[in-house]
Amino acid sequence: MKIKLSLVAINICLLSYAQEVKVADIDIHDKSILEQTLSNTKTTINVEDDIQASSINETLKKQFYVEFKKSSEYSSEPYIRGRGNKGVPVFLEGMRINAGHDDSTNIFGLSDIAQIDVYRGANGAKLGMGAMSGAVVVKFKDPLFNDNSEFKISGFANAKSSFLSKDGYSSSLGTNLYNDLISLSLSGGLSDYNNYENGANEEVLHSEYDTKNYNGMLAVKTSSDSYFYGRYMKDEADSSDPYSRWLNPLNNTWTYYDRPNDESKTYFIGFRKEKIGEFKNLDIQYFNNDSHYDYNVKKEATNPNQQELFRDSQTKGLKISVNKTLDNHNLEFSTKYSKMDISNGVRQYLNGTWTPWQSAFGITQGEIESYMLGVSDDIYLDKAFFNLALGYEHVKRDVTSNINTAKYTNDGLIPDELMGEIIKDDTNEKDNLLSISATAGYEFSAAFIPYIKLSNATRTPYFNEQYANNPSNGSQIPNQDLKNEKVYGIDLGVDGQISKFNYSTAVYYQKYKDYIELVNTGYTTTTNLPIKQYINLDDAQIYGLEALLGFNLTQTIYAQATYTYTKGENKEHNQPLAYIAPQKLTLSISEIKPKGLNWSIEQEFVSKQDRISSINGEKQTSGYGLTNASIAYKFGKFSVFKSASLSFELNNIFDKNYKEHLSKASSTAYYIPNEAGINGSLALNLKF
Repeated sequence: MKIKLSLVAINICLLSYAQEVKVADIDIHDKSILEQTLSNTKTTINVEDDIQASSINETLKKQFYVEFKKSSEYSSEPYIRGRGNKGVPVFLEGMRINAGHDDSTNIFGLSDIAQIDVYRGANGAKLGMGAMSGAVVVKFKDPLFNDNSEFKISGFANAKSSFLSKDGYSSSLGTNLYNDLISLSLSGGLSDYNNYENGANEEVLHSEYDTKNYNGMLAVKTSSDSYFYGRYMKDEADSSDPYSRWLNPLNNTWTYYDRPNDESKTYFIGFRKEKIGEFKNLDIQYFNNDSHYDYNVKKEATNPNQQELFRDSQTKGLKISVNKTLDNHNLEFSTKYSKMDISNGVRQYLNGTWTPWQSAFGITQGEIESYMLGVSDDIYLDKAFFNLALGYEHVKRDVTSNINTAKYTNDGLIPDELMGEIIKDDTNEKDNLLSISATAGYEFSAAFIPYIKLSNATRTPYFNEQYANNPSNGSQIPNQDLKNEKVYGIDLGVDGQISKFNYSTAVYYQKYKDYIELVNTGYTTTTNLPIKQYINLDDAQIYGLEALLGFNLTQTIYAQATYTYTKGENKEHNQPLAYIAPQKLTLSISEIKPKGLNWSIEQEFVSKQDRISSINGEKQTSGYGLTNASIAYKFGKFSVFKSASLSFELNNIFDKNYKEHLSKASSTAYYIPNEAGINGSLALNLKF
């Protein structure tokens, strides 16, 4: 993973905030301050502070504890504490976007996003099913209102150009028109990137991508502290998957996955009111999303056609939340209903023509329906602080199976020894999930603020895990007997400040029951692909360390060191868990000012990862070191603009050739390309 140097600016803002706010100074009525202090395992990112980022994932990369599992430069899933999309749900406010599948989170643009909350550790009590090791919650910009009936106009324009080993551009534009009753905002963005080159100046095939997004929001004020709003978003992407590239020995042809038409349409309708009787921050939100994803298998040949697969999903639901202050307590109540439906289709290119569309082998359609109730209480007693949270979720899963036993048998894709696994049963399951979390801490002094957090979470299997939606080559077989995965976690952390020195450290331990793991069966298909299957591990554990140390050399110059260590154990088979990120140490020094010249230099050290899962077929990766640098000038008010900034970044300055360990999205892991060599970018940000 490559961390760009605007990371330092964000961390300095967060650390400066932590230095200024002490537990003893907290106003219990200000929940935003209370959350920052009590929720030590949550980081809030102000997206507008990130000059260079043009996507959600580019913003998440700035957090030292977030890793990524790629299926392309465009399509990546965040990894936190040893887990990816199987344990890190991603939400657009109240709507989860990866409840039934692991499609890209990057399709959604940044142009109308205000902040991103990143959670570490199990958070099922607050966020519901699937928050096993972390979560990402994206929040949109609030509407602007004027003090009188006169209309005002504001807006922004961003442009970014990348060069050297990464060649492409991204841009976004937005405007707001508002008075004391009406607020209208329109924004959009696009990007277009070519195949990148690695450190050996070799082109990495199928790594190009382009995206488009459009956003519109209309809000109407109904009182001095309330408004109705409606929001519409359309997002599109066209990309390929270089990590899926593999050589078919039968015809000596390379194949890969192409994703030419990812499209999402999203609607939000809501009402927000600051005070309602004795309650505060009433938020009612209806959401609806229609998404379409293509997964096309292509050949590197004159005629590339081989197979086309699509998946359509619809997600809709309603979320209501409100909080109440009572003495030294800040209570929050929330309820949410959500339903996701998935359908798909597949066709083959045979004898010069396409076969008719049919349901893909695995599932014909699937549905996940969830009802959730949650309550949390932030408590402040002198220098002691506590958080208690309880969540209940009723989950229904209905799946129409399309596991084609005849296809496996007649085509001879898999050996007879595995045919007992190929069964076709529909699913109609109901689960009642209960999650609890408890945090307690005490400010002994500004230099020593320890805390402890206990938490748990549960998730149901994904459709692809249970039904092996693998229509063509038989390299994954189903397991319809998969059980729900459960985790119990403990965090121990200490934060503090001593003069110009500050620190934040946390150790964590996560105990899993019925951990869902992809393993190698030991058999191969007729095309010599290893056959894999998801199974439950009775006993698995993940533990690690996160540490941040900072020192203010001057009022504007800041030095920082961050370190992460993660270890995963498959206790059932006495070997490591698959896809655990290696150790990482990052050293940086920067000068950050609200106006004028800013600069930063960063050195990242990543160790080798030779603790790999043999039953998964995981591959080792070597260690590497990267040097990055950035420089920016913030103009403040500039001509007709309220503010302007110009920034330049240079990453992998010494053109290192290296592989990122988690970049193995293909279940076969046949082809793992090197990452980009030396690359630069120039960005311009304007506000008016």
